Order: sequence, then structure tokens, then C-alpha cells
Amino acid sequence: MTNFTTLLFEFAIKVGPADREIWLRAMQMEFEFIPAAERLRFASGCLAAAVVWRIWTPDGVRKVTQAGLVAASASLAGLVTIHALLGTFGPLNPMMTALGLSYAAGAAATARWSLRGMSVFALGGIALNTVFVVAWAGGAAEPPGFVRALSVEAYIILATFLGAAALAHALARRLERGA
Repeated sequence: MTNFTTLLFEFAIKVGPADREIWLRAMQMEFEFIPAAERLRFASGCLAAAVVWRIWTPDGVRKVTQAGLVAASASLAGLVTIHALLGTFGPLNPMMTALGLSYAAGAAATARWSLRGMSVFALGGIALNTVFVVAWAGGAAEPPGFVRALSVEAYIILATFLGAAALAHALARRLERGA
């Protein structure tokens, strides 16, 4: 085995669930009989199988989804806040800074409380957005078209976050029942 393929197999054994270690060790032994030209593909396939086995568990689904939602929310927080601080939004800069900080709070809530944190953040954001829309529809204020577009965008983003959290939770529950 070359050093790189040895590292791939060792990493696969560490990444894979404990109940699959015997299979991975058997594949490592079988590796000696694989033609040299196919060894890297064989070792990579074993690593891919180990990763899938690790992720396709209730805890794995929750953690991967949590990490994705934290990254997405933190990215939005940074993007919106930077543009607000640069003055991109003109008179809406304070509101957009608050929006950016709320996405940062959503990322923190998700990192701390997992999918429930994201669900609470998304539902709260949808409720707050609805209050603004109702106020506009009731004539309390006439929002510029730009703000309406941002409101629709916020609904879509928050609904996507909420949907991802709900789907991941449902999949994790299904995997728990199947185990």
C-alpha cells in the first residue's frame, strides 16, 4: 500500500461507525490483491462508504444539517451586515444591520440548540416579517419596493431554513425507528 492509500484506509476506519470496522479492515486486506491502477479508486470507495455510513444515522443527519444551517445563516449575516456597513442599502442600513444581526443570532441559536434553535429562529423571523407585512397592508407605512422584495426574500430564506430543519428531524426520526 502506498502511504496515501494507507492514510485513506486509516481515515475510513476512524470515520466509519464502529460496527463497520471489521468490514473496513477486511477491505484493507483485500486491497493487496487489487491491481495497482485501481488501488486509489478502491481505497476512495471504502472511504466514501465509511462517510455515508457515519452520516446516514440519526445523529449524523442532525449534525450535518445543523452545520449547513449554521454556515448558511452565518454567511447571510456577514453578507447583509457588510453591505449595510458599506452603505449599500442607503436609508435602510440600520434595518439591514439589524437583519444581519438576527441571522447571526439564528446561526448562534442553531449552533447551540441544534435544529430546534433554527426552528425557533425561523418561526420568529417569519412572525416578525408577517407583522411588518400586516402593518404595511393596513396602511401604517408604505414600504419602498426594495423593502417588499427583501421581505419576500426573507420569507423564502426563513421558510427554506425551517423546511430543512423539519426534514432533517423527520429523517432522523425515521432512521431511529428503522434501527
